[in-house]
Amino acid sequence: MSAPLLRVEGLTKSFGALAVTDDVTFSVNEAGLVALIGPNGAGKTTLINQLSGALQPDAGKVSFGGFDISALDLPARAALGLVRSFQIAAVLPEYSALE
Repeated sequence: MSAPLLRVEGLTKSFGALAVTDDVTFSVNEAGLVALIGPNGAGKTTLINQLSGALQPDAGKVSFGGFDISALDLPARAALGLVRSFQIAAVLPEYSALE
């Protein structure tokens, strides 16, 4: 069995007294498909921001392709192929759906 493409170990992020991610640990295989669901305020965006490098965790480790990328910023992670997208309803508002 091969190593996971993405491994997250003990990811933690707090804003003051509010623990948003608390010891989050999971892994995703190369051919894996994962859904991140939860109610508003559950910490989904904070977790994605930590994975992408837009937000540094208080503790924990992120590995991608077998390499520890915890200290890398967003551009460095993107250069390795770990990127995120945003939920934007109108990416090109001047075009119709058919165009």
